[in-house]
Amino acid sequence: MALGESASGCLWAHSGNKAGHWHGLVDHLLGVARQAQKFGEAFGAGALAWWLGLLHDLGKASEVWQLALRAVAGTGSPVGVDHKAAGARLAVQLGLWRLAMAVHGHHGGLTSPADFHQFLTSSERDRAVEAEAVQRLASLVPQLRQPQAPELPSWVHVDSLAGEMLLRMVFSALVDADYLDTAEHFGRCDSAWLRESLGMAVLLDRFEAGRGENLANRPPSPRIDGVRQQVYEAAVEAARRDQGFFRLDAPTGTGKTYAMAGFALHHAKAHALRRVIVAVPYLSVTDQNAKVYRDLLDPDRTGQVVLEHHSAIDVEAVRRRTVRGERGRSVRWQRFAAENWDAEFIVTTTVQLFESLHARQPSRMRKLHRLANSVIVLDEVQAIPVHVLEPVLLVLRQLVKRFGVTVLLASATQPEFWELPVLKGVRPVKVVEDVEELHSALRRVRYRWWIQPRPSLAEVARESATHQQALVVVNTTDHARQVYRQWTAMQESGVIGSTVELRHLSTRMCSRHRLDTIEWIRQLQSRKAASDEVNLLVVSTQLIEAGVDVDFPVLYRAMAPAEALLQAAGRCNREGLLGIEGGLVVVFEPHEQGRPPSYEVPLHETRRRFGPRRAAPDELTALAAYYPALYATLGPEALGSAVVQARREWDFIRTAELFRMIPENSVPVLVDYIPVGEPALRATADRVVDELRRGNPLGPNGLRHLQPFLATLPRATAARMPKQLLSPLIGDLHVWSGPYDLHCGIDLTLEDK
Repeated sequence: MALGESASGCLWAHSGNKAGHWHGLVDHLLGVARQAQKFGEAFGAGALAWWLGLLHDLGKASEVWQLALRAVAGTGSPVGVDHKAAGARLAVQLGLWRLAMAVHGHHGGLTSPADFHQFLTSSERDRAVEAEAVQRLASLVPQLRQPQAPELPSWVHVDSLAGEMLLRMVFSALVDADYLDTAEHFGRCDSAWLRESLGMAVLLDRFEAGRGENLANRPPSPRIDGVRQQVYEAAVEAARRDQGFFRLDAPTGTGKTYAMAGFALHHAKAHALRRVIVAVPYLSVTDQNAKVYRDLLDPDRTGQVVLEHHSAIDVEAVRRRTVRGERGRSVRWQRFAAENWDAEFIVTTTVQLFESLHARQPSRMRKLHRLANSVIVLDEVQAIPVHVLEPVLLVLRQLVKRFGVTVLLASATQPEFWELPVLKGVRPVKVVEDVEELHSALRRVRYRWWIQPRPSLAEVARESATHQQALVVVNTTDHARQVYRQWTAMQESGVIGSTVELRHLSTRMCSRHRLDTIEWIRQLQSRKAASDEVNLLVVSTQLIEAGVDVDFPVLYRAMAPAEALLQAAGRCNREGLLGIEGGLVVVFEPHEQGRPPSYEVPLHETRRRFGPRRAAPDELTALAAYYPALYATLGPEALGSAVVQARREWDFIRTAELFRMIPENSVPVLVDYIPVGEPALRATADRVVDELRRGNPLGPNGLRHLQPFLATLPRATAARMPKQLLSPLIGDLHVWSGPYDLHCGIDLTLEDK
C-alpha cells in the first residue's frame, strides 16, 4: 500500500519496508494489543496487556508526528517527536497510574514513579497535541471513544511488590508484542524465529527413550547405578505433586542432570505447563547440559526444541554509548535482537535469568512473560551469590505464588534458604527424603588438610605430579597458569615423563575451548579407565567444580568456602570405583595470595567448622549449620535488601543498577579459536563479526554464534591493553588480536614482560 492510501485513515506507525509498504497505525496498535493480550492471559492480565498495547503508540496519531515521519522516511534518522505521552496519560486516566509506566518505557525502559510523574507534568508536554492524537484515533478505534478501565488481577493491590512484579511481566508482554509486530512489517521474522511447538508429552517421550538408550550404552558402575535410578524415580514421583517449591538434594554423580529434566518434563505434562527453563551458574555446565538435553529432545537436530541462551555480551552498552547515524540505527535494531524465549525447553545461566528479572530495558525484559506457567530448574543453586540472595529468592517466591511457576532447586550442597525472612512460611517438597542416608551410602573420598605450613603453588604442582592422575583446582586464573607452567617446566626438564598429558582450564580460554578440553579429558578417561595408561594432570579454576563430568582419583583444592570444597570433591572418585579407601581430596592453603573477594566471609565461617580436628566438608550436619551462620554474619544488607527496597518503591533504574550477580569487573573477549572437528562454527562466527563491523542488523541467533568463542579478561587488564591487541566491537565485547595459546588461552605474556 502506497503512502496516503491507508485503510486506517492515512495514519502510519512505520515507514516503508523493502516492498515499499507503509505500516498503518491502527493495524499496528490492534496487532500489538491482540498479541500482548495473548501473552498476558498466561498470568491473568490479558485485558491490561490489550489496553497497554493499544495505547503504547497512540501519540503517533498526531499531525506533528505524522509529518515528522514523512520527513525522515528513507533516511534512517529518528522521528524526534515524542509519541509516548498521549497513551501514558490516557492509561493514567483509566486508573492504571504506575502500570502506565509500561507505555512510557516501551522504548527507553522502565524508570521510576518520580521520573514518570515528571515526564507527564513537564512544561514541555503539549497537551493539545496529545488530545489531537486521541481524538484522531478515537474516530478509527471504537474502544477509545468511551474507554473502560481494564480488569486487573485480584492480587495486584495486595502489596507494592506484587504490583511491581505485574508491571514487569505485562511490560514484557507489551514490548515483545511490539517488537514482533514491527519485525513482521519490516520482514525481519525469518524461519529461525518460528519455533515448532511439540508439546510436553512428545518431549517427555523423547526424553525417556533417549535416557533409556544412553543408560543401556553406558559402562556399568555397580555402586552408583542403583542410587541413580533411585534418585530418578524419586524425581518422577515428586513431579506428580502440586506446583510450588521443590528441592533436589543429590550427591555429585547421582544423575542429577537426568533427574532435573525428568522432574521438569513430567511435572510440566502433569500440570499443562508451557515450558521448562534450566538455569545453571557456569558456562561450562551450560554447554554440557545443553548438549545432553539437545541430544535427547532434538535428535533430528532441527534446532527448534532446545534454546540455549546465555550471551555474555551487553548489547545495551552499545545503545548507551553510540551516537546517532547509520551505526546508531544498527544499535536500535540490535537492542531487540535478544531471544524472547519462544521455545519449550531453554538452557540458560542464572545470570541471564535473574538479571533479566531485575532489568529495566526492553531487550532484556521481553522474555519475562514466557516464564508464566513454566518449570524453572536452578542447578547448582549453592552458587547463587549471597549478595543477591534476598532479591533472587523474593522473585522466585512471586513467580510461584502469582504466575503459575514451579521452582526446583538442585544441588549436592543444598543451602538452607528456608529460614530467611524472604521465604518465611515456605516449605519445599523434598524430592529425596533421606538425604543423610544417600550421602552416607555414596561417601567416596577421604580428606587431607595441607594448611600449616602453607605450601607454595610450586610445591602443590610438584606433589600432585607424583600421582598418575590428579586434578588441581585453584581460585584464580593466575594461580592456574602458575601451576600449569610449573608442570611444563618439570616436563621439559624430564622430572615429569613425556607421556604425561597436561591440561589447563580457566576463563582465559573461550567457552568452546574449555568444552573441547573437558570432552578430551572425558574421552581419555573413558577409553583407558580400566588400564594403567592414563597419565593426566589437570589444573582448573572453579569452573570445573560444579556439574562437570570428570573423574579423578586424586584432587587438590585450594582453600575455599565449604560448598566449593564439597562440589570440587565431586570430581574425585565420581563413579565410586576405588574401593573402600576411596579417592583422596587434599585441601591446601596456598602461600600465594589471591582469591575472589566474595570468598572472605564464607571462608571465615568455613574455617570455624571445617578442617583438621573439625568436620569434613561432606558432613551434612556441619553444612546445615554453616549456611544460617553465614547469612547471619552477612546481615540483610549484604544479602541484597537494598535491591528489594528499590523494587518496593518501583524504582526500576535503581533496581537494575544495584542488581549485579557478577560484579562488572570483567569484559567478554572474542578470541581466535578453531573448534575441534567443527571449523564451520568458526566461519559462521567470523561472518557475524563482519556484519557487526559493517553496522548491519542481526537476527536473534547472531550473537549466539559468538558465544563459543568468548573468553573474559579483568576490566582493569583490558583497559591496559593496546588497541592493536584488544579492540572494541559491540557493547562491552572486545576482539583479541594478540597471541592465543592452545593450552592456556589468552596469552598475556607481553603484559608480564
